[in-house]
Amino acid sequence: MSTSKTPKPAQSGKGVAGTNAPNLDPLLSAAWLYYEDQLTQSDIAEVLGVSRASVINYLHEARRLGVVKITLDSEHYTAMRLAQRLSQHYGLERCIVIPDDQGRRPAEVRLGEAGAQLLSSLVKTGDMLGVSWGRTVLALSQAISPQRVPGLSVIQITGSMLATFEFSPELCTSNIADRFGARCINLHAPALVSRAEIRELLYKEPALIPQLELLQTCTKIVFGLGHVGRDSTIFASGAVTPDAIQPYLAQGAVGVIAGRYFNAAGQPILGPLDERMIGLTLDEIDRIPMRICVTGGVAKAPAIRAALQGRHATMLVTDERAAQALVDSL
Repeated sequence: MSTSKTPKPAQSGKGVAGTNAPNLDPLLSAAWLYYEDQLTQSDIAEVLGVSRASVINYLHEARRLGVVKITLDSEHYTAMRLAQRLSQHYGLERCIVIPDDQGRRPAEVRLGEAGAQLLSSLVKTGDMLGVSWGRTVLALSQAISPQRVPGLSVIQITGSMLATFEFSPELCTSNIADRFGARCINLHAPALVSRAEIRELLYKEPALIPQLELLQTCTKIVFGLGHVGRDSTIFASGAVTPDAIQPYLAQGAVGVIAGRYFNAAGQPILGPLDERMIGLTLDEIDRIPMRICVTGGVAKAPAIRAALQGRHATMLVTDERAAQALVDSL
């Protein structure tokens, strides 16, 4: 496609583009004119005979649909001082620290976008990708540019939770599988059952055994991280009540990964919920070769520190404020 850098005015009597506007979907035209020909949004609006607001919408949709894929080389972000300090201290294979934006956009969205770019660069043919749940993981699943990774399987690592429908395990898993054109393997069991004996029976159920066995084959996993404060997602989701985790708090719990609690040293804490929970344990998660944690916020710094001390993550995507709090505590 050839388009002049200087737009021509729209012809009178026509409610569409100027003489140099290609006869294409306006979304495609706007994307090409902006990213390839480097016209301004105002110039594109004149060329296409639309408002500047329409051009902004076209460009946003072009990125969302994968027509345009913008990739920031994560190697440059791993070279930042904070990322280097964290990588060296905690032995991380990769650490990405995104800059602070003074709260202009939701933190989970920004972290999800960074996590999506990292994950997209890592998944390979034949991978078995485990997926946890939460707001940040959901944002990551929505930020992945559509692409196809042959032979990739995406596996839900915890049971389903009706209370978390907005960012449920099955939704996060299916979104990621869809974006990668991969096989989606949902875990068809509740995350938390009413009694320990029910969990034992389900683990012996022939229809469920193959799914549970697949969890042990994950080659990579992506997960968020929660803290145990009153504003934690674990409480906001309704998945558990404050009373239910009191036995864990009494043992010094500071954070949670995929419903599994750990103390300030990163050591797993076991309690009554574990006896009723279906999904990977922390020990099982730790056996997965590549473990990508996407999380941020100063409030989560103690939980992130504990998770890194416990070697539960091999890669970390976080924000500047959380990273600074971690470095300040070294």
